[in-house]
Amino acid sequence: MLKPDLLRKHISQAVPWLRDNPDNLAVYVQKGRMVSTGQRSASFEYEYTIEVLAMDYPEPLDTLSLPILAWARLYQPELLFNPDRARDGITFEADILSNSTMDVLIKIQASEAVVVKVEEGKPVIHHRADPMPGPELGAWSLVFEDMVSGETWTD
Repeated sequence: MLKPDLLRKHISQAVPWLRDNPDNLAVYVQKGRMVSTGQRSASFEYEYTIEVLAMDYPEPLDTLSLPILAWARLYQPELLFNPDRARDGITFEADILSNSTMDVLIKIQASEAVVVKVEEGKPVIHHRADPMPGPELGAWSLVFEDMVSGETWTD
């Protein structure tokens, strides 16, 4: 599975507080399953929930939400563009610890296609990348530019 690690790296780059406090970020995989059609191809798909836990988080929830939505736009676009998946594809719970900190758990429904081919009598496994959105990013381009430049985009 590639996406949990990609998400962790993305959040660590995009959220300065978590970059400076990496022990306060945990990423888990829950409710995983392997889906195969049983046809001639041995290809299959992983379906799972990525759980992102930010502990003692002192920033507004928006500072974590926007990078996760930006990641979903690249790696799980159906969570934004498919109304049925958008309704419950990304959920969260928060435990308010004090006036200035919270533990927040964000759950993201993910899938990852695994293509299995036979080459020279041996299985070759490749995790297929999800289709990237087109060049028209609109307001999302600001999020991606800021993550690259390292500038903050919240007050």
